[in-house]
Formats: sequence, C-alpha cells, structure tokens
Amino acid sequence: MSTLKKFILYSALAAISFTSCDQEGIDTFELNESRIYFQEQNYTGSDGSAGYTTSMNFSYVGYSNAYQSVVFGGTVKIMGEVKDYDRPIKVVIDEENTTMPAEGSYEINLDTLRIKAGENSCKVNVRFLRPKRLNEGEDTLTLKLIPNEHFQVLEEYKASNNWQNTTAQKVDGTRYQFRISEVYSQPGAWGQYVGTYFGAWTITKFVYVNSFFGFSNDDWTYHNGASSKITQARMPFFAKELQKELQKMANAGTPVRDEDGLPMQLPSPYSVNYDAVNQ
Repeated sequence: MSTLKKFILYSALAAISFTSCDQEGIDTFELNESRIYFQEQNYTGSDGSAGYTTSMNFSYVGYSNAYQSVVFGGTVKIMGEVKDYDRPIKVVIDEENTTMPAEGSYEINLDTLRIKAGENSCKVNVRFLRPKRLNEGEDTLTLKLIPNEHFQVLEEYKASNNWQNTTAQKVDGTRYQFRISEVYSQPGAWGQYVGTYFGAWTITKFVYVNSFFGFSNDDWTYHNGASSKITQARMPFFAKELQKELQKMANAGTPVRDEDGLPMQLPSPYSVNYDAVNQ
C-alpha cells in the first residue's frame, strides 16, 4: 500500500473512532469502501491539535455596494483510496434546513461536482448574492451529501483530533451550512451628533457614507470615550466632502438615491441642489 493510501486510511480510521473513552462500539471501515464528508479546520493548537466545523458565517455589513456577491465553498473530503479517475459526488440542497430562497439569493452548480483523479477533496462553491432581505435577518443555505455508486457518506465524527478531548461535540459530516446576513443598527454617534450633518440615518445612506469615506465598522466604535475617526470635530469636513460628491453626481444627472428612492439629501447648510434633477 502506498504512503498516501496509508495516510488517508489512517485519517479515516481516526475520524470514525474519535469517541469518548467509555465502552462505546467503534464503527468498522471496509478497505474497499470510500466515504465522503464535509469538513473545515477552524483552529490549530500549539500541540498539533485541530478542530473541525461544517458551517460558516458571513455578513455584508461594512462592504460597499460595489460588492453584490461573494463566493464561499464547503470542502468535501474522502476516506479511502485516491483513485486515478474522476469520481462524481452527489450534493443536494437540504430544503428543511434552508431559509434562503433559490431565486435571487445564490447560484450553484450541483451537476459537475467530483473528486478529481489523484485528489482526496474538492470544494462545493456557492455564489451568494446581496438581496435586500438580508437586512431583515440571517439567511441559511444547507448542503447535504447523498451516497452514490462511488461513495458512502460519513454521518458524524468528533470535532477535534485530540483523543484526550472527551467533551468535543460531534460534527454532522453529511451537511454544510452557510449563514449570510446584512443586519444594520444605527451607531450611537449618529444619534448624538452625526445626524446633524448627515441627516436621518438609513441603511442606504450608512452604506454609502462608509463606502465614500472608507469607514469600517470599527470607525463607528468608541475607544476610551472617542471614536477613532468619526469625531464631532471632524464632522464639518466630512459633511462638506459628502455634499460635494452628492452635488457632482446630481449635476451629472446620476443622483445618489436614498432608501425611499429620492435623491440623497443632507441638512442645511450642506444641502444638495437637485433643481435640475427629475426626482
């Protein structure tokens, strides 16, 4: 048996037999059997220990409107021999554990997934779009592995490779879940003084301001009583720069529009002249 085959077989046996130290039975593994399972490593200890997960979280908060989609993938690994030919894997959408509507929320091709010749893993990539509904709460997409003529599925394994860790939870190897959101809340600084210069807080205006000035979420967070960038003393400068940009867009006939669809406006004395704009 080659070194690579021995390594994969050892990993397979270790993943199956990671149980607590009581008198539980250990699953058997046939030498001619291949299994697939989802797995991502989420930490590595200084002692060589590792932890595993089958889910991920992402929020669009802090990203400009230029980012209308992102791509993430769940890794499928195999236990058993690496082959010299491609082997298809079967993945479906787990509808019972998915809240994300297929239309307008994500794009995925489930028909071309395979473990390629000479490889022991593959990525199931998903492109996640940025619908407005993400402002209302978290959306989930759950993928599920299905057995086929090439692979059985490993249903669960321990979330740590440390044999002495008897408290580690078990991981569902059949499923991978993506959690996507874009939930905003008005920063305290906006209610205290920013609104005097930028006007009423809306998600659209907040995203635009962050994109234009390059603000991050941390820039709205107070540190020792003061924000790192967005201080009251700087607000006249920020308001004037924002006014100039909005006016430039208005003069070009492409006004920046706010949450209600109307051109984005600032309070006096920083208001934008939209007389030439067909609102």
